[in-house]
Amino acid sequence: MIYLLFTLIINIPIENNLKKGIRKYNKGKYNKAISILLKTESKNFEYFFYLGHSYSFNDRNELSIVYYDSAIYLNNKNDKAFFERGYSNFVIGNSKKALVDLDEAIKLNPHNAKYYINRGSIKYDLGLVDSACKDWNQAMVIDENLINNSIISMNCN
Repeated sequence: MIYLLFTLIINIPIENNLKKGIRKYNKGKYNKAISILLKTESKNFEYFFYLGHSYSFNDRNELSIVYYDSAIYLNNKNDKAFFERGYSNFVIGNSKKALVDLDEAIKLNPHNAKYYINRGSIKYDLGLVDSACKDWNQAMVIDENLINNSIISMNCN
């Protein structure tokens, strides 16, 4: 009986590290989230995604991409993981890789205006102005309040 109780007490912190790390992440305490998540034994999609996102918020995008890669390997149907990896790739100058990820995020969730805005910005960065304008206009169709119309007018005429 004592052994069972002791085993349960020992395992509680291990199982709760993932939840505790996500709570720290949700509070914006990304360094603390990283230190807690790194102690987590169960390495699932959430572990890799939140660790990657925490590193991204700390401007460690090369490292965040490694964790996003693992998250996507475990769940390649999560649009947010593709979006975030694309964002990290864009920040470090890998616009072509970022575009591939944003294409996939939009394929998985074509109703997210932010994805079109960001993909449009990546396309604009790559010199694909007409295609960028189409994405920005599509973002306006989805959510007209999300993007400033003057930005579209200034860059797409």
